[in-house]
Amino acid sequence: MLVPWQQQFPALLQRFLSRYFAGQSSRSPELFASISQLSNAQKRGIFEFVASQLRTVTPADVKNYYHNTWVKQFSESPAPYKSEIQELVREVVVVRGEEVREAIRVFVARHPEKQFNLRQLQQVFNIAKYRTKAEDASEARTEGSEGFSVSIDQCLLFQTACGMQE
Repeated sequence: MLVPWQQQFPALLQRFLSRYFAGQSSRSPELFASISQLSNAQKRGIFEFVASQLRTVTPADVKNYYHNTWVKQFSESPAPYKSEIQELVREVVVVRGEEVREAIRVFVARHPEKQFNLRQLQQVFNIAKYRTKAEDASEARTEGSEGFSVSIDQCLLFQTACGMQE
């Protein structure tokens, strides 16, 4: 549920964007498309502007809402692609030694019809990288200890054969 200032967010974005676009729509999808057209220099100040109009939140609050909530409504969730992402991380990052960015590039190229949030993909791929490396380390520890597995019966047989029984 949106808090009051979040309900005002699209109107405030529209006001900010009116500097660059005449007759800017107040609908969120059009606002998002307009923001995407701006250069980084033009985008600078959006969060400060919105916060100054509201006076109840900080620019950091606005930035967090924008990146963590508002923009995500315009992109595909990577959740259904979890196993594909895990495989890509293993193949591209772990085996080939490439950066996570390369795995993301391959993933996006495989799905040209989808619109993904790149920040969200970065987070998901980094988590997959961490989990893959942790799983590999766990498997290596398990494989390394296989030769040292001895049952109680084997110990008793060894003691008896060597005359170590008291």
